[in-house]
Amino acid sequence: MFRTVFVVLVLAAGWGFALQSPLYAACLYLWIAYFRPESWAWSDIFSTLNLSYIAGIYLVFRTFLSGTKLRLDWRSGLLLLFLGHSLLSASLGLHADASFGYWQDFAKMIVVSILLTNIIQTPADLRLVMIVIALSLGFEAAKQGWAQLVLDPGGRNDNGVPFLGDNNLVAVGMAMLVPLVAALAATSTGIYKRAFQFLNIGVIYRALSTYSRGGFLSIGAVSAIWFWRSPHKARTLVAVVVAAALILPLMPKQFWDRMSTITVDTEQYDDSQQSRLHFWQVAVAMANDRPLIGVGHRGYERAYNQYDWTEGKFMTNRAVHSAWFGVLAELGYPGLLLFIAIVFGSLRSCRRVRKAAERGEIAGPLGPYAIAFETSLVAFMVGGSFVSFHYNEMLWHYFALTIALERVAVREMAAQREHKEARPPATEAPASPEPEFAWG
Repeated sequence: MFRTVFVVLVLAAGWGFALQSPLYAACLYLWIAYFRPESWAWSDIFSTLNLSYIAGIYLVFRTFLSGTKLRLDWRSGLLLLFLGHSLLSASLGLHADASFGYWQDFAKMIVVSILLTNIIQTPADLRLVMIVIALSLGFEAAKQGWAQLVLDPGGRNDNGVPFLGDNNLVAVGMAMLVPLVAALAATSTGIYKRAFQFLNIGVIYRALSTYSRGGFLSIGAVSAIWFWRSPHKARTLVAVVVAAALILPLMPKQFWDRMSTITVDTEQYDDSQQSRLHFWQVAVAMANDRPLIGVGHRGYERAYNQYDWTEGKFMTNRAVHSAWFGVLAELGYPGLLLFIAIVFGSLRSCRRVRKAAERGEIAGPLGPYAIAFETSLVAFMVGGSFVSFHYNEMLWHYFALTIALERVAVREMAAQREHKEARPPATEAPASPEPEFAWG
């Protein structure tokens, strides 16, 4: 009953705000998408309402009614090009009916992503969206993490998350969430800073308690990149050491036995690792057979039996267990090239904003946000190599938020330049050309 009342109150407040602006409408949609109240509230009333669909439709109409001008550049163009290629793959795939149904869900993700790139106009807008994502996905995750940390330290948590999937997907999703929460903590003060830090410890433990090897590698990558990029390395090192000292000693022998199987020696691979190698080989076989369009959008599982030369040694209708091989198998080589371009385009945007912040050309929190998104994408690149994360909504929202990040940075740079030009010069000096926005 308490959960139902809580969801009703949040929805009432959310719709009240959503009527005011497209940004708040986007926040309502993101809360519903990431939190999944229909699953959390244990009540059938929310599952029958199709809240996400209603909020998404309203977001589209609210954006256009607000007069927001949609801007497309090469980055957002890549998202649309990938969507178009996936439509072609779905239409001509081996199981077109099923693929097209999945493609419709993916199209909604891209539409929302494109809207986010245009709705977010200021650093405050970006921060609000990051807070909504962090709290919506991290609330229940951190609660489970802290509860297990206190009541069952070292225990394994195989619970899935409706927004992410099974425990392996949860681990990667949590690893991608950690940098955002860390950036929010780093740019907050007082009780808010402590609250985000408290949330992050729960999220980290939620990732580790899945016993996912890919998740473990992702958390390791997050720690390394965050330390490498941090301007306050001593402080960051202390934070990492404290978190490790608090969590890692609690993990039992079973956890470390499982992590110890992470190896490049194929002779030491267990059945799970051997099966993944086979699934990736099957993905390559699919791509070689259908190099231009693959087997169809989200068609790997249905096509698996047709390409499995072991005749069911690793069971039937298996998942690809890799974002990279998943895109290759399902969308062919052009799809994989587009996907790689989107990933590295996002990393490029993060780098440009980060460098501008280092040079002092951008003030405020955009530098830490750039580091956060860059670190999250590295977490995906590592963890996503072992799970089918390539169509997860979180990933595509992150791509969109890096586009918004760079656009906001350009606006902030222009505003700072105008402010400097508006100040009267101390002495007369020859006029100089308008400075360019120097990305490094």
